Amino acid sequence: MGSPAFFEVRTHDRDVAAESLNLLIEHRPRMRFADPAAVDVSLRSANYDRLGADAVRIGGAQYSGAVDGAAFLLAGAVLQGNGVLHRGRESIVLPRTGGFLYPTGVPFTADWDDVTLAIVRMPITEIAELAEATSGLPAADLRFESVTPVSEPMRRYWSATATHLVRQLAVPDANLPPLVLEQLRQLAAATLLTVFPNTMMTAARLPGPGRVPPAAVRRAVAFMDAHAAEPLTAATIAAAAGIGVRGLQVAFRRHLDQTPLEYLRRVRLEHAHRELQVAEPGNGTTIKSIARRWGFANPGRFTAEYRTVYGHLPSRTLRT
Repeated sequence: MGSPAFFEVRTHDRDVAAESLNLLIEHRPRMRFADPAAVDVSLRSANYDRLGADAVRIGGAQYSGAVDGAAFLLAGAVLQGNGVLHRGRESIVLPRTGGFLYPTGVPFTADWDDVTLAIVRMPITEIAELAEATSGLPAADLRFESVTPVSEPMRRYWSATATHLVRQLAVPDANLPPLVLEQLRQLAAATLLTVFPNTMMTAARLPGPGRVPPAAVRRAVAFMDAHAAEPLTAATIAAAAGIGVRGLQVAFRRHLDQTPLEYLRRVRLEHAHRELQVAEPGNGTTIKSIARRWGFANPGRFTAEYRTVYGHLPSRTLRT
């Protein structure tokens, strides 16, 4: 299970508030308020392996935090209130539902006014691996070039995704199955690469590798079939196939017209289907528990994918 290091704080004390928020990212805090009794700060935070999520509420106060440079990528959405992000001489206003990405390794200051935030934290290396797999951009060359989304639709998409991730992750006793946690990591990384301007967007035309023999694809398929119940990354699958991550992506597109992770998802859907077939109705087995065991965190999406592949709802399979 993916058991997080979870903590929750709610306080009306500004010093406790600053100390709690400093656990997320080291910074120099400053709080201004008209009425000390109105200060209401709450924080729910979860730290998993290579992924963190925070639900933050700073009520009744204006809060400022100066950061010398974060070692990880921190991105969020403004669910209530507003803020301003200062980087050098640049100041960026963040309204309600605005998305933001704190730059890594450079100083910045964030000013928040009576704000509620959904925040996701990831190592840049986790995102760079996906960028290399999908575009061919060397992982070391990934850079995020702006702190705000590329467009209005992408802003809305990021706000919805960040909210979903925090609701899944920043809860006590989450006990997420390993495959669900793997899917949430992939969702976070892929969304960040899509939403925020980065060097991968200009690397899409990089030439792919030369011919990859079908035997490498067969090795990758056999590895995924045998290890579908384990958390797998594109890098792990590529290593088992004896090729690079970019070569793996290109070969799967060429020979199977899908990505390796799309193939893996279909394998896991088949495992869920088999479990539904043999489950005894009334013994406590649920569609949700089976779906989560095989990495499907969203029941609605699982149902839609299942119906597309098998022609009926999973509830019908479970009943019969």
